[in-house]
Amino acid sequence: KTENYLGKCIHKDGLTEVLEKIRNADGLIIGSPIYIGEATASFRALYERLIFQYVTYKTEVTNYNEHKIPVALIFTCGVAESAFSQVGYDKIFDVYKTAVEKKFGDVSVLVSDYAWQVNDYENWNWTTFDIKSKKAHRENVFPKDLEKAFEIGKNMVKMGD
Repeated sequence: KTENYLGKCIHKDGLTEVLEKIRNADGLIIGSPIYIGEATASFRALYERLIFQYVTYKTEVTNYNEHKIPVALIFTCGVAESAFSQVGYDKIFDVYKTAVEKKFGDVSVLVSDYAWQVNDYENWNWTTFDIKSKKAHRENVFPKDLEKAFEIGKNMVKMGD
């Protein structure tokens, strides 16, 4: 957080170039599956480095990011949306959205729930799943999620015009 690095991550590694490209981007889409109640380690690594570089510790300057861009956060998970509050997913998605909004501005979140995880459930001894229900969800709801993702992308392009 020294004057030479305000709004930049001082750690130099393979993510440095990615962070620089994001800094100059017109928009950003980040996606992650949810495993064991949390986004993947890869998502978290990018998210933490992306957000932390813009943290200030100053009351007079609340954000070092001067380049606001639209952001979409897209997640998939095996849990049905009806159970999000029960397992705490609603809070997890809200934390990500709020943190990214504070640094970038407009953020859309899409969660594709009750994900189809394998091609043939009959080959697995996963007795907790209602295979017919999961298949119906995949056939009826997942295409709607794809349409929502497309609409989010269209709206991001409009914001950049």
